[in-house]
Amino acid sequence: MLEKYRPEDYREVARFARKLTNFGYVKTIIKAHTRKGFPGECHVWREDGRIVAFSAVAYLNPDDAWLWGMRVDPEFQNKGIGSRLTRAQFRVVREAGRTWAGLNTLDHRKPAPTFRVMEKLGLRLEDTYADDVYWRRPKGVARPRLKPYRDILGHSVSLGRRTYFRQQPGWLSSRLIPARRRELNRLGFTLDGAPLMVKRYRYVEKGRRNSGVTVNLFDMPPDFHAFVPRLLALVPKRGHMVVNYPAEWSREFRRAARAAIPKLRQNHGCWFSTWRIYGKQFKQVAGSR
Repeated sequence: MLEKYRPEDYREVARFARKLTNFGYVKTIIKAHTRKGFPGECHVWREDGRIVAFSAVAYLNPDDAWLWGMRVDPEFQNKGIGSRLTRAQFRVVREAGRTWAGLNTLDHRKPAPTFRVMEKLGLRLEDTYADDVYWRRPKGVARPRLKPYRDILGHSVSLGRRTYFRQQPGWLSSRLIPARRRELNRLGFTLDGAPLMVKRYRYVEKGRRNSGVTVNLFDMPPDFHAFVPRLLALVPKRGHMVVNYPAEWSREFRRAARAAIPKLRQNHGCWFSTWRIYGKQFKQVAGSR
């Protein structure tokens, strides 16, 4: 059954989460909701008195929720626990007045069992994006100046995009809907005529202050080899930049990035991944706000 996470649950969660990939991400999620006050809550799933799964819900705005950090004890995998936990979180989301819940899963060339689970849970595929992280800049390329673009929301929706990448404090996405117009249009810019959403922020890592930049690119550049080096010149001197763009461009985009930064390779100046964004629409519960 679903229970709210309590600090005393950490040892049980860590017992199985350490056996799975990226335990540091789980710790980041717990810290965000329990120490830093990020809206939302962490959950555990208990079977016969034992905690066997963990997940969390982030409230990104008054309309959208994001399910993140799902981890199931290897001893209890393939028993439907992840599905039951997700359905229980849907109920939490609806009771909190959110009308949409989203989550992401790594994309694969061949259909994966995870995709079938998403469909079984009533989630639809919203978008498939490449998310490239860069922490090196091309040499000899001047930092470009961006020009404001005040209708980035309307433009993005006209292209058929349904979600945008937020990142902070983790790998999060929200819907592109009119309720977010003012917020998103503040992030609208153009680089060499190409519309972008650009979000800048600061964070502390290992005691050092860093800068982060998140970019959503929904228009295909006319020339990747001319555009990508200019975009990568926005990478902070101390920090990183994430570029979110339609997955079908990944081969051309990454080829141009490697040409601009010759020693660039996975985990050495960059990290490449591709994600499917799934979402489920809810009717608002009367009196929930």
